[in-house]
Amino acid sequence: MLVVDNSSTHKATEEVNTALEAVGARLMFLPPYSPDFSPIEPFWSKVKNILDTVGVQTYQALKEAIKSAYSQVTLKDIRNWFTKDCYCTSSA
Repeated sequence: MLVVDNSSTHKATEEVNTALEAVGARLMFLPPYSPDFSPIEPFWSKVKNILDTVGVQTYQALKEAIKSAYSQVTLKDIRNWFTKDCYCTSSA
C-alpha cells in the first residue's frame, strides 16, 4: 500500500497504477485536510524559502543547507504557528 496526501502531484497515472498492481500494492489517499490549520505547512514554507536563497551544487551542500534551514526555525516560530492555528493559546 502506498499512502499519499491529496496533492495534485500525487494523483496516479495509469502507469503508476499498473506498477503498483504489478507488485501487489494499491494507492490509498489520506482524508482531505485544511493546510491552513496545519502547523507543518508554515514550517515547510519557511524552510523552503530559506533553501530557495541558497544555491547548492552538491549533495553535501544540500544536506548542510537543510540543516541550516532547520536551525533557523525558532521556538517562537513554532509557538506562533500553533497559536495561530488554534492548537494552544498559552505562552507556556
